[in-house]
Amino acid sequence: MTITATSKIRLGILDAVPPEFYPPGEKTDPQKFIDMFTGIAARMSFATYEATQGHYPDSLDECDAYLITGSPCSVYDTYTWIKDMENFIRHVYAAGTPMVGICFGHQIIAQSLGGKVRLADNGWLLGLHPLQVHAEKDWMVGGASTPQLYFINQDQVVTLPPDVELLAGSDACPNAMYHVAGRLLSLQAHPEQPLSSMQAFTRILTDDYHIDPETAAQAHATMAAGEPDAGVFARWISAFLRAI
Repeated sequence: MTITATSKIRLGILDAVPPEFYPPGEKTDPQKFIDMFTGIAARMSFATYEATQGHYPDSLDECDAYLITGSPCSVYDTYTWIKDMENFIRHVYAAGTPMVGICFGHQIIAQSLGGKVRLADNGWLLGLHPLQVHAEKDWMVGGASTPQLYFINQDQVVTLPPDVELLAGSDACPNAMYHVAGRLLSLQAHPEQPLSSMQAFTRILTDDYHIDPETAAQAHATMAAGEPDAGVFARWISAFLRAI
């Protein structure tokens, strides 16, 4: 497909959340992305793939671009589906098909292309946090130099892959956003998650994973103190994909 100023792109969303991890009543991550892009009237249609269940497109030509969601799993876990996803990422990247990674997606793309991911020295990054934009691109229209977004991760990209450009980061997450022109955009934060989900995830981490109560309290405080610049990042991603 030749993408024009009026045509829709077909975005393939790879769900990296095993089904058993979705809380009852919680929308799937692909649906949250669909809601996000639909909310800004991006020129997109959508296909979804349950990658943790071995569901992938039969051909890269099924979609014009691909997005990999977040996940409760770590990229260095030994699940077969993670290795399968790494192979898919390398296939997409070699073909030059545009690709977007969010949180786990951001990390597994880095790992697949030669970067390194591990537990962050400073532990969980949870709640609403600012980013410092280091380099502006023509598709980054209408945003502040220090936008803020929701984060929920304890792993981080500690070494970037070769040939990518770092676009944004912070003391808490130095390698938060990187890209390769026309081919790759990757973000550690979560523009797709609503406040209700972030609050629910923080409670689950507190109850089931025993994170430090002080960490949870600080996360809730940041979320109560401001709003994420989710619309800005939704427009940036859409503009990167030439869909707005």
